[in-house]
Amino acid sequence: MEINKLKAALYVRVSTTEQANEGYSIQAQTERLKNYAKAKDYFIIKTYTDPGFSGAKLDRPALQEMIKDIENNQIDIVLVYKLDRLSRSQKNTLFLIEDVFLKNNVDFVSMQESFDTTSAFGRAMIGILSVFAQLERDTITERMGMGRTERAKEGYFHGGGSARIPVGYDYIDGLLQVNEYEAEIVRSIFELYNSGKGVNSISNEIRDKFPSKRKFGVSLIRSILTNNLYVGLIKFNDGVYEGKHEPIISKDIFDKAQNEFKRRTTGKLKLFTSKYLLTGITYCGHCGARVKGTGSSKLKDGTRLSYYSCYSRAGSPSHMVKDLNCPSKINRTEILDEYVISQMKEITKTDISIEIDSEFTDDSDTDNTVIQNEIKSIEDRINKLLELYQFGNVPLDVLNSKINSLNSEKSKLNEIINESATEIIDDTIDKVEIFNNLKKVDWNTITHEETKTIISKSIEKITIFNEKIEIEWKF
Repeated sequence: MEINKLKAALYVRVSTTEQANEGYSIQAQTERLKNYAKAKDYFIIKTYTDPGFSGAKLDRPALQEMIKDIENNQIDIVLVYKLDRLSRSQKNTLFLIEDVFLKNNVDFVSMQESFDTTSAFGRAMIGILSVFAQLERDTITERMGMGRTERAKEGYFHGGGSARIPVGYDYIDGLLQVNEYEAEIVRSIFELYNSGKGVNSISNEIRDKFPSKRKFGVSLIRSILTNNLYVGLIKFNDGVYEGKHEPIISKDIFDKAQNEFKRRTTGKLKLFTSKYLLTGITYCGHCGARVKGTGSSKLKDGTRLSYYSCYSRAGSPSHMVKDLNCPSKINRTEILDEYVISQMKEITKTDISIEIDSEFTDDSDTDNTVIQNEIKSIEDRINKLLELYQFGNVPLDVLNSKINSLNSEKSKLNEIINESATEIIDDTIDKVEIFNNLKKVDWNTITHEETKTIISKSIEKITIFNEKIEIEWKF
């Protein structure tokens, strides 16, 4: 290298096959920049190439490498074929020119526009040109938004790409198609919710009954219960339109769920008035039937005793009986009530944070590692396709089709990872809130009705055996 020659870095970027088709290919940009550098008698220190990366962000491998080399005083001037190869964002363009290049005494040349930072006029014109690059991008974004709105009005779901495909459907050829296995999950969620089940209980039941990659945490359950897409509608921005897809549930079922959801979340919860604290959440450990409360006849001293017994032992009503030969015993209500309350008091003295934080994480970490490996494999295949295209080994139409398919697959995998993380966080927040509320209870002042409400909010299920009692907490 001659000492007096300026060390030039060539920066080349292609984000889409459309740009490649318009003469923006990696090879075309590189050749033109090399010829320019030769004409200016620059010494080319390196060519930095970012194939398949958008110009909207700065998180590009070759660009970041070039910035490091600039900061290490290895470059005197940066050459690009056109300004939008550097960035389509006005903010990012000016940041690179002013805070990276000029700050490190590195000039910048945009060949197509014949502007460079070696003159004041060139610096001013590049700033102006950056504004138009941003305007062009904003215009494209606006047009895309208008297109999505029109599709929604016509009843089409805006799927594919980075959009999340709703549970219960597949996205095929631009249309939502019912996925029967997942549709059954959706129907079960609405049925369980409308029957009085809480979202935590539904989440556990769905996980047990329907094996799936999805975690079906409380966040996803709530999202399904409030999504009117399941009755055949399309919501986009502030508009709701008739969809072309097949509904999974009826409007009556959906409306019932919305009324119940509103009652539970915004309305005042009614306090339980039953005199038996544990009914509704207590089951027989021998036959699986629900447990009910019953009272004895009046004793000589005027008092009455009450008991818990399973419906099978009572023998009626018939639809509640599981086994007429159930060997379970009856239990005095005050003894069982006192035991459960004592367990509630005792658990608030323990630290359950580790148990909450670790739930689901082992399975989630394993699943995410597998998915991340799949995403890395897809990215490698995309880069390989771009390389083959640059050397003329892959036709443009084939490249376009394959990259779109791979990007769609990659987006779905990223959605699974994001959804899993959100559900774990939401599950943990809900459970911590329940536990903290339980710790605040003043057992000496609360009423019988308030006690039953607290029990129902804290305990998912109580199972009674003749020899033991099992409590399943909601946290």
